[in-house]
Amino acid sequence: MIDFHTHPVMIKEILEKDPDLYTAIKEVFGFGFPPQPLDLFLMEMEEAGIEKAVLLPIDCTSRHNCKIVSNETVADLAKNNSAFIGFASVDPSLETAPKDLEFAVKELGLRGLKLDPALQGFSIDDHDKAYPVYETCQSLGIPMVIHCGLNWAPSGLAKFAKPDMLDEVANTFPELSMVIAHAGWPWINEALMVALKYPRVYLDTAILYSGTPANAYKKVFDHLIGIEVLERSLRDQVLFGSNYPRVDIRRSMKGLKALGLSPELQKNILINNPHRILGI
Repeated sequence: MIDFHTHPVMIKEILEKDPDLYTAIKEVFGFGFPPQPLDLFLMEMEEAGIEKAVLLPIDCTSRHNCKIVSNETVADLAKNNSAFIGFASVDPSLETAPKDLEFAVKELGLRGLKLDPALQGFSIDDHDKAYPVYETCQSLGIPMVIHCGLNWAPSGLAKFAKPDMLDEVANTFPELSMVIAHAGWPWINEALMVALKYPRVYLDTAILYSGTPANAYKKVFDHLIGIEVLERSLRDQVLFGSNYPRVDIRRSMKGLKALGLSPELQKNILINNPHRILGI
């Protein structure tokens, strides 16, 4: 089973080597709790039954002069622990972004791309900044996780990250597999529209805006989308994501299981769909 949405941002062993990174995480990403040992991350995964976690960095060089965290750090974590699958992040506002992505995949061995338009300060449908990155991602044959909707980061502006803008992107890059992080909440209908239209567009379950993951999952996937829509139309396009460490992986798993999904759909969300998009 795979958790497709985790951030390696509060790992004690990493932050001890780079105090400036902790400052950036606190001020830019909005995390203020104490760093946690890597073993705690792995323990949460094990207790939740998660075998592998996708690590998602964010390159905020042009807007915030920092990387949360660097591609090299993610590559080292993935290299030294078989439980991790490393994704890259590049800054679309930099002309070097396409080449940076190619280097991260071909030289560092990273297996996907993470973008956060709200935090990085670019619009999803920016033809000059974003489209060259999408094109490179498609040509490399790697999936992309793109943040949409609510952004808890203090400086994250949701106006840049509306999921309906992915309609044109998916149409322009038909071979690009993309994951709409957080299912685009609160723009659930817009994210749903894009996913229903394009079979390579996925939704992840990394949603928590109030209460517990179980509360949020029930509201979004049962009341707003509808379990029958998941079972009939999106069974191949939903991925489990916890958004660790903002959300406890174990609580996220309990929330997913509380939905009462069919065993077949639950297996798709946790195993079959992530395996397919990763080429496992």
